[in-house]
Amino acid sequence: MTITSLLVLIFLSSSSVWAADAFGSSSLAKPTPKVMRKPAAVAATRRFLLALRGGELCETVDDTDSQCSEGEKISPSTFGKLASVAIMPPLSSFALFYALQLRTRPIQTKSVTAGVIFGMSDYFAQTIERNKSDGEKKAIVQSRILTTFLVGLLVFGPTANWWYSTMFKLWPSTAFVPTLIKAFLGQLIFGPAFTTIFFAAGMIQAGSFSIGAWIQKVKNDLPKVAASGAGFWMPVSFVSYKFIPQEWIPIFTNLCSFVWTIYLSLVSNRKSTQ
Repeated sequence: MTITSLLVLIFLSSSSVWAADAFGSSSLAKPTPKVMRKPAAVAATRRFLLALRGGELCETVDDTDSQCSEGEKISPSTFGKLASVAIMPPLSSFALFYALQLRTRPIQTKSVTAGVIFGMSDYFAQTIERNKSDGEKKAIVQSRILTTFLVGLLVFGPTANWWYSTMFKLWPSTAFVPTLIKAFLGQLIFGPAFTTIFFAAGMIQAGSFSIGAWIQKVKNDLPKVAASGAGFWMPVSFVSYKFIPQEWIPIFTNLCSFVWTIYLSLVSNRKSTQ
């Protein structure tokens, strides 16, 4: 079994276990006729998906009654009907499930998401390296994908959750100055610290790690990576702190880090591929 298949199995098995925990209880399996109070993240996701597909924005009390009048309902548009038939049912189910996991198991959900995105980023980075090579193309290094996956799962996911929670505790406001401070501290502290760990993991996987070699690589590559990161992550951090709900910031950051981790993986493994 390849490492890629193993990652898929890990993700699917984790999702199935969480789904059983989330939807196996009697309170969710057999809802009462009264309106059930959902977590904020789930309710917000449901309202967004209902509005996108042109459905009702109101919760139903039972199968026949509705909490809103006819004037408060949104008439389905043509796009809404097509999206509802072709796209929205599976997207709605996954989004609601993911929002519930994000609310009830925030660290585990963010960590698995980070791991999958990091592993995919390294796969694309190796594909770029293969296309750039003039000689015989090397096979994809499965252990390198696994290493990057573990860095996202065990390091980035938990620490990013802690970092953003701490930033909002210290500066809860989303005004311009507090948002700028949070974005600046991310580039000054969190970004460089994580990059040095990423370098070490890449060197360990390649079998070239030593304290001296690691320090030398940090000296050689960290200033360049930090300069590039300032141009990429400062706008991302500002947007996330200013406009994204706190519980969704690590997910938004993970999606943005897909591109960044490709670059970081290329830099981290530069010497080991030469």
